[in-house]
Amino acid sequence: KMKIVKIIGGLGNQMFQYALAVALKKNFTNEEVKLDIHCFNGYTKHQGFEIDDVFGNQFELASYSDIAKVAYPYCNFQLWRIGNRILPNRRYMICEDIAFNIMPEVITSPNYKYYDGYWQHEEYFHDIKDDILAAFKFQEFKDKRNKALADRLTDINSVSIHIRRGDYINDKLFKGTCGIEYYQNAIDEINKRTVPKLFCIFSNDILWCKKNIEPLLNGKETIYVDWNTGSDNFRDMQLMTICKHCIIANSSFSWWGAWLNNNNDKIVIAPKIWYNTNEKVSPATNDWIKL
Repeated sequence: KMKIVKIIGGLGNQMFQYALAVALKKNFTNEEVKLDIHCFNGYTKHQGFEIDDVFGNQFELASYSDIAKVAYPYCNFQLWRIGNRILPNRRYMICEDIAFNIMPEVITSPNYKYYDGYWQHEEYFHDIKDDILAAFKFQEFKDKRNKALADRLTDINSVSIHIRRGDYINDKLFKGTCGIEYYQNAIDEINKRTVPKLFCIFSNDILWCKKNIEPLLNGKETIYVDWNTGSDNFRDMQLMTICKHCIIANSSFSWWGAWLNNNNDKIVIAPKIWYNTNEKVSPATNDWIKL
């Protein structure tokens, strides 16, 4: 007896899929849970399968023969994209709803054996929060720069701001969302609720932030975190979890930075418009402020 969760996307998306695997293992103790990472072959975005390096993967990887029993065993990303459009679901497969609605049957039905989707809702795992926190424990910082910043963030009323540009500028699902107005409103809201002493800026376009975000910060101390590149990019998420409060982008990367943040009094501000279509459900949690 086995359940297989397909993993694809950047680190934030991988974490949602992995969290689903943790929830399935908890709910179906008599079944093995494995991960299908074959679609990373020929997948050119992001850093490949990162869970293993960042957190340590507790699940076995599914073989082609495991997958063939319940789904289509694709050997690379391009084949999956084609097959996904033209082939009907097999009996044991469940694919995420096109509008990203919450599908409670995903974690309760014993009938499903293969899970294809992003599953970006805390409802799939919020009742096992401790298990998820245990699965996503970051390794300690090894370098002086991150260590020093982490120590400061712990001792000061700090706010992380994540601005996702780069790949989002022309992405048809995200294009035109989270503009300067959102960040202006979010910073105003934070200033109403607390007195920030330090802003920490995380972005894939730091130059744009210096030009456009800095004027909104009223001369408050600002640190632009621009040194965690390539396979160290996850350290940005780790630093977000240490800030006292979070202003996030419509990005699963900063979603996790905010969700894993363990400050009991944290203020999290998320965009009200996550996608530039009303036909998809936002993953922002109920207790976050949406602007």
